[in-house]
Amino acid sequence: MWIPHQTWLNEQATTRDQFFIKYLKKKHQIHVIQHTQPFENNLLTFFNPKLLRNSLKEWTVYKDGIYHHHIRHIYFTRFNLSLKLNNTIFKKKIRKIVKDYEIEVIVCGPNHYLHGYPPFDLPVPIVFDYLDFLHDFNNPNVQNTRILSGYFENAVKILSVSKTLMDLIDHKYREKAVYLPNGVDLDLYKSYKPSRKQNKAKIISLIGLGVTESLFYLDIFPKIKENFENIKLLLVGGGIKYSLIRNYVNKKKNPTDYIFTGFIPYENIRKYFYMSDVGLYPSLQNLYYDSACPMKIMEYSVLLKPVVSTDLEEVRRLNFPNVFLAKPTNEDFIKKIIIALNYKGSFPNLEKFDWVYLSNKLEKILKKI
Repeated sequence: MWIPHQTWLNEQATTRDQFFIKYLKKKHQIHVIQHTQPFENNLLTFFNPKLLRNSLKEWTVYKDGIYHHHIRHIYFTRFNLSLKLNNTIFKKKIRKIVKDYEIEVIVCGPNHYLHGYPPFDLPVPIVFDYLDFLHDFNNPNVQNTRILSGYFENAVKILSVSKTLMDLIDHKYREKAVYLPNGVDLDLYKSYKPSRKQNKAKIISLIGLGVTESLFYLDIFPKIKENFENIKLLLVGGGIKYSLIRNYVNKKKNPTDYIFTGFIPYENIRKYFYMSDVGLYPSLQNLYYDSACPMKIMEYSVLLKPVVSTDLEEVRRLNFPNVFLAKPTNEDFIKKIIIALNYKGSFPNLEKFDWVYLSNKLEKILKKI
């Protein structure tokens, strides 16, 4: 059974757990827990009659080789009372699924905010998929540590997405931890056969608009045109930040320098990595981003594209030769973009970041439990 960090029902991007399950389901029976959850937690999404009705339904569907179990719940879980109610329902349902389907192992992401902890007293081992440093709190350091310790204490294994996160695990739980990063589908990307690139403009791209909470990267024009006259910023993706970014660009004097695609399905995303002359990873500098494993940087790299990234701890540890680190300012990003546009160097070997390799590694971990 896999209990994802976020529900699959409103995810636009393909997530880490979906990549693993894609390969694991070929040899194993997989059960995934689903929730109806607003894309944003605010009063407008809370008072949505359709979502409210759907959240109170309970169903099981077998689709694409996976059992999907939807658990009824109150989705606005920023209230302690609703979280307690959700946890009572959630634990009861998990116990029933484990019994009815003879579940042998549970993999659980950091999803306490949805439904609280899973039942830790089951005769079934729990593996914690340690995806990120939880930061959506008034006091992240205190509250994050308290919530994560519940997972660390009761999990038989901790799958750490980054080496930076590994270092944050208390020493008494460290022996449970194993490094299992995000990856890239090498066969999918390397098999891409593009048509001839017709646009003669240099293309700088940001693929995945949710990678940062700041818009500083939108201000690289017109200064960068002093070095490259025919250059565009390609913005790929949709989501909650799309309108904000679009409105920001429309207020500028040079909106034609920006290319918007809207949401692109994963199976069609290779084209935009290929079109890029330089990829961007312009996140902020904080513990959340410092400890994240940057899937997008791997996807740029497999198609031999240089990347300009905010100087982040985990990106520094990856030490990819094609990645140029910058301060999260438009001035420093411009300097590094100019260098990256002229890059003629080497690229990393990504074999150990292939999703097939990582899925086989995960399977071996689970078999030993």
